[in-house]
Amino acid sequence: MTEQVERRLTVKELRELGNVSHTFIYREVKAGRLAPPEKWGRSSRWKESDVKAWLAKFDNKGGDNGQY
Repeated sequence: MTEQVERRLTVKELRELGNVSHTFIYREVKAGRLAPPEKWGRSSRWKESDVKAWLAKFDNKGGDNGQY
């Protein structure tokens, strides 16, 4: 039986998916609205399921995504 490993996303991929800045992503983490990333050496990676849940919050609000 093969177990699938969940995809991990980089900060660059999050910026592109959410059309938000690097700073905005880390503000969301600090505020508790986005799960903190896993550290892989010096890089940060987010679980795809956490990112999808975070992006769904913007869809539900329907409007500005909060980017500054």
